[in-house]
Amino acid sequence: MVLTTSRARRLLALTLLGTAGIALPAAAQAATITVPATGDTQSIQNAVDAASPGDAIRVSPGTYTGPTVNVEKDGITIRGPKAAVINAAGHTFGITVGHQEADGSVNPDPSCGTAAPVYQVRNFTLDGLTIRDADFTGIFMMGVDGFRVTGGRYVDNDEYAIFPRCSRDGLIDKNFGSGGEDALIYVGVDDNVRVEGNHVTGAVIGIELENTQNSFVRGNLVTGNVAGIFVIVLPGLPTDSTDHALIENNVVNKNNLPNPFPQVCDENGQPPGCGPLEDDLQLLPSGTGILNVGGHDVTIRGNVANQNDTVGIGAAFNPIVGVSSLGTIVTGNVALQNGLSPDPRTQGAGDLLFLDDPTNGSCFTDNIHKTEDFPFGPPLCL
Repeated sequence: MVLTTSRARRLLALTLLGTAGIALPAAAQAATITVPATGDTQSIQNAVDAASPGDAIRVSPGTYTGPTVNVEKDGITIRGPKAAVINAAGHTFGITVGHQEADGSVNPDPSCGTAAPVYQVRNFTLDGLTIRDADFTGIFMMGVDGFRVTGGRYVDNDEYAIFPRCSRDGLIDKNFGSGGEDALIYVGVDDNVRVEGNHVTGAVIGIELENTQNSFVRGNLVTGNVAGIFVIVLPGLPTDSTDHALIENNVVNKNNLPNPFPQVCDENGQPPGCGPLEDDLQLLPSGTGILNVGGHDVTIRGNVANQNDTVGIGAAFNPIVGVSSLGTIVTGNVALQNGLSPDPRTQGAGDLLFLDDPTNGSCFTDNIHKTEDFPFGPPLCL
């Protein structure tokens, strides 16, 4: 239960005065609302509209189509088996959490990225379900303070499977995701989000941390993507850096899916099939295991990154915003049989790759590997 400031003060006053002889009312019981297999997402929305904070909505097995399900209340749980399928084809999102405009958009509060952000929804849980074929994102959470997305299945959503934005204190765990032209799990402009025990495959990026703070990526299986785990800083977002990430105990193997975006043309209009730079994903080499491009204080430890065609584990200077990958610690990993068939987009290849200033506070130590590519010199572990 979330207490408002005024209610917390009232309870404190009762404590100070003593409550002998005072009969306090019993707390309301949380309810479970069952959604029958109607085949229409409107029935899920009706249950959300009828729910009170603390209630759970149980979705019965079946395939549901129709408008996006939107949650704007605190303390709501939606759960159901993976056989409860939201087919979001023809709709931007499967589920949104946060204030939804009349046109269906979910926009950030102007305070997003400031020292005092305003959150729209608190304590949301999605447990289970399958969300597939959304035109943009499976589940999009905007301005959510405290969330968990667990045990679900996300298939062929066009861009993203699970996408929190301007949110904090979240856990994304035990999900399966496949397909998509961007990141299956995209943590962007968030604070203190954990990504644990997921299996992601068949997308451009398995897991991405972008302009986000205090992230944990732990114990995931990431395979068969263009890139496995990608840390990046991009311009034009409410926050301007990615800081303090721990990437540990993940298995990141065989991320060799061809990049569907055209390579950027050189000054001679080559190579064949190239195009002008329109999307940063055009720069991403296929065959990337774990790569930090401009994140600060990123620790990559205890991971297995094998048989990625370009690089197992690496860090690079970010040419888009002109920042170094300061303080990247790469330690205790196993990186083998990487870089054997590198994408021509890359500037280096191998089990370990460092394309940055050796004096930037980074350190590569105690890794099991055979090849390394440090064209500017090895990081000096300062």
